[in-house]
Amino acid sequence: MEEEEEEEEEEPVEILKPRTDKREYRRVVLPNDLQVLIISDPDTDKAAAAMAVNVGSFNDPVGLEGLAHFLEHMLFYSSEKYPEEDSYSKYLTEHGGHSNAFTAAEYTNFHFDVSADYLDEALARFAQFFICPLLSADATSREINAVDSENSKNLTMDIWRMNQLTRMVSSKDHPFHKFGTVWRPLMWDQKQGGWIPEMS
Repeated sequence: MEEEEEEEEEEPVEILKPRTDKREYRRVVLPNDLQVLIISDPDTDKAAAAMAVNVGSFNDPVGLEGLAHFLEHMLFYSSEKYPEEDSYSKYLTEHGGHSNAFTAAEYTNFHFDVSADYLDEALARFAQFFICPLLSADATSREINAVDSENSKNLTMDIWRMNQLTRMVSSKDHPFHKFGTVWRPLMWDQKQGGWIPEMS
């Protein structure tokens, strides 16, 4: 029975692509059920990776709207294995790469590129985001301000204003109605080690 299950997991999956696409594709399912799509392109001098986490702004708890977006930012700081702050970003920059991320309604995407010779080490650092990130109080306080600044910038952009207007007129019973960028009314209390409402 186990052998049959293993054979079924190893069955190749047909990946549809344009006839002009000469890259090679392969889908792999890891023991932890993580699905991986590997793309080989021998003509490129860069390597890249992306991770989609099945949590987005729709998952924000009531009263902590923007939490998914905030955590997206926090994961870039450091991890237990690589505790030096921003060492991930520095490593990528030193090796011709960069990284970014975005929070959508139902998922969060993290991605990077780097010179192909440095992919293994970049992947090792990237993986630690999701294995054991360090969320220090100091970094938390700074990142609240950074995410709030990002939101303030968006307030002047019509596309973001229309998005928020659409949210406001949507059903209050649907998670789309919630504010999704950041929750500035909540601040980190370093003395108490927790979240407190900001007094107006």
